[in-house]
Amino acid sequence: MNIAQTSPLYEYWNSEQNENDEKKRLLKLNPKEPASNLFSSEPYKWENLYQSVLRNVIDGDESSLKGLMVLLSTISKKEKVIVLNSLETFLNKHTIYKLRNENYYDLKSSKNFYTTLRIFLTIFINPYELELKKEPKHLYEKTGMFFYKLRKIVLLNK
Repeated sequence: MNIAQTSPLYEYWNSEQNENDEKKRLLKLNPKEPASNLFSSEPYKWENLYQSVLRNVIDGDESSLKGLMVLLSTISKKEKVIVLNSLETFLNKHTIYKLRNENYYDLKSSKNFYTTLRIFLTIFINPYELELKKEPKHLYEKTGMFFYKLRKIVLLNK
């Protein structure tokens, strides 16, 4: 299993992203969470944030734990259990315990300019090769799709 496969959006990215796929994606939503608009309206941004923040947590960045908790709060409890079970491969038991049992409201935020900049760039350059099959709406989606297509062209010419 790789990091992308732990995402609740993994099937969505590997689908046609049609109306039925969109409905299945939205069934994973936790509508009671204030941040759930990100999951419902901007799956490309949500996925980039998820993979980027998760990689930070795997690398031992405790300050990214709150960000991961916020992202996981935007999905249903059932989906969160599935994701956390899959993350047991990558994270230690203590971190999994925190993700399962602690509320992100209880954690203090720490501001790390480098991490913020890196995540911001990630959203624009799409290093996780997410493919939007619908017309990109936002600038970061357009640049992400540009880099995605550029990588495909470069890799085909190798």
